[in-house]
Amino acid sequence: MHRRDLLTSTLAGSAALAFAPRAFAGGNRDWAAMARRDLKPIQPNLANVYATGRSTMASSDHPYATEAALWALERGGSAADAYMTAAIAQCVLEPTMTTLGGGFGMAFWEAESRQLAQGGGFFAFPSGAPPGEPYDERKSWTAWGAMVPGFVRGLQVCHAAWGKLPWQDLFEPAIVFAEEGFVLDHLLWGYAKATRKMIGRFPGPGRDAWFRDGYMLGVGDALRQPALAATLKALRDEGPDYFYTGPFARELASQVQRRGGGITEDDLKNFDQAYVSPPWKPGEDGGTPYRGYEVAPVSGALFQLGLRICEAADLRELGRPTESVEALHTQVRLAQELWIRGRDLTPENQAEFVSEQHAAEVLEAIRKGPPRPFRGFSAATCALTIVDADGNVAAGTHSSSSEPFGTGINVGGVILNRATFIRKFTDMPKGFSTQLWLFRDGQPALAMATPSRSLMECLLQGAANTIEYGMSLTDAVSAPRFGHPHPGMTAIEIEGDFSEEVLTALAAKGHDLYRVSPKDMNMGSIHGVRVGQDGMIEGVADPRRRGLAKGA
Repeated sequence: MHRRDLLTSTLAGSAALAFAPRAFAGGNRDWAAMARRDLKPIQPNLANVYATGRSTMASSDHPYATEAALWALERGGSAADAYMTAAIAQCVLEPTMTTLGGGFGMAFWEAESRQLAQGGGFFAFPSGAPPGEPYDERKSWTAWGAMVPGFVRGLQVCHAAWGKLPWQDLFEPAIVFAEEGFVLDHLLWGYAKATRKMIGRFPGPGRDAWFRDGYMLGVGDALRQPALAATLKALRDEGPDYFYTGPFARELASQVQRRGGGITEDDLKNFDQAYVSPPWKPGEDGGTPYRGYEVAPVSGALFQLGLRICEAADLRELGRPTESVEALHTQVRLAQELWIRGRDLTPENQAEFVSEQHAAEVLEAIRKGPPRPFRGFSAATCALTIVDADGNVAAGTHSSSSEPFGTGINVGGVILNRATFIRKFTDMPKGFSTQLWLFRDGQPALAMATPSRSLMECLLQGAANTIEYGMSLTDAVSAPRFGHPHPGMTAIEIEGDFSEEVLTALAAKGHDLYRVSPKDMNMGSIHGVRVGQDGMIEGVADPRRRGLAKGA
C-alpha cells in the first residue's frame, strides 16, 4: 500500500472504529470518505478520559490528534515527534484554538540523558506596530492586533533538537485532515458560531472553507480546507523557510498591511523568537521540593511557589474543596496571590520568590487578608502530553493566543492571530506556565499541561487533587473547579456542581463568584500522565473537552 493510502487508512480508520455509531468492516475501504459521510460529530466520551499503558501514552483534547500522535510513535518517532505531529494536526482540527499563525511550545524529557528542556517560538512585535503603542480597542480588531507568528520556527528548532522522524512525516496527518475533511462537532461549531463575524469577513480561504453556498457550515457538515492543505504540503516539501520568506511571506505581509497591521516581509525573514532552553537535570539548582517530589523549573516560578504553599497550608488536612469551604477558599486566595505577586517576579529575585520563607509569608496573607480580585483575559490554546517507548516525555501547549479566528485574515488557509493580550495586559504576571512537571527519584512522576485562560488555577487544582487528596487521575480532572475571571470581569468563575452550601459559604468569605455550568471548558482542560514506580503509565484527558487518552 502506498504510504499516503496507508496513512489515510490508519488515521481515518482508527478514528472511525473508535467513534463511529456503527462498526465498519473491510480492509481497503476509503476510511476518510467514510469518516466524512457516516460519522456522527465527536462527542465527549467518558471512556476516553482515562487509559493505562506499559509502553506509550498520548493525551490531547481532540481524539484525532491523539491518533496522529500514536501514528508518529508507531513509525518510530520520539515523544517530541508525536507532539509536533499532533500539534500540526490540531491546527487543522481545532482552528479556533491553534493555528500556524500562532505560537508553539513544548518541554521534552530525554530519558537517556536524564535532561529536561523546553523550546518553541512565541511572537514578535511587528516593526510597523512596535511595542509601547497605547492599546486601542478599535484598532485591535484590525490587523494591528496581529503579531509576527512563531509556530513554524518553534517547530523547526524543536525538531532539530529532539526529532527522530523526517520533517516531512510530521505533516502527513494534518494534510489528510485538511484535504479529506472531517465532520464538524458541536464544540468547534460552537466556537465558530460565537465568532462567526471574523471567519468570513474577508474574501479568501476562510470564507471559502466555512461558508458553503453563502451560508456557514453547521454541525455534522464536513470541513475541508484545501488552501491549508496546500500550505502544509509546501511546508513539508520546502521546509520552514517557506513560511518566512518568498511568495507566502510576501502575501502574508501584504494582507496584514492592507488591513491596518504592521507586519513586514523583513519581520518574517528576521524572526528570532524561537529557542531551546538550556537543559535541567533533577537534583540541580532550579527545582523546588513538594511532598517528596521535585517541581521542575519549566513549570514556572508561580507553580513552584504555589505548590510550596499547598504543602505549608496542609490542604489534605483541610479536606477536599467540594466539602471544605476553608480548603476551597485557600486555593482561590492562592491563585489570586500568585497572579498579583507574579508581576513583581524578576530573574534576580526568583530564588527568593520560590523560597520556603516567601511561601510562609504568602500563606499568612492568604489566611489574614481579604480576597484580591484580578482581571480576566482570554486566549485559546491546545495541550498535549505524550510518553514514548524509550521513556521520553513531551508536554506543553501551542496556541493562536487570541480569540477564535484571530483578525479574520486567512493566508493560504493559515488563520492569523489577534494576540492583543500582549499589548493590552502589560502587567501580566511573570513565571506562569501551561505545564507542570513533578519528579520523584530523578524521574518524571506526573506531567500535566492545560489550555485555557484558567491555566494556573487549573493545574494547581489538578496537582492538589492528585497529590494532596490522593485522588485518581480520573477523579482529579473530573472534580468541580474554579477558574479565571471572564474578560472584563473580576469575579471568580466557579462550576455550579459545587454544593449550594459550599458556594454560599465561599461568597460569605468575601469572594465575588460567577457560577457557570458543570464541566465548563474555560476551567481548563488537563492532559496528563502519571508514571508509577512499577512502570505503569496512566493517562488522562479532561472531560471538559472531547479529548482522548490512549496508551499501549
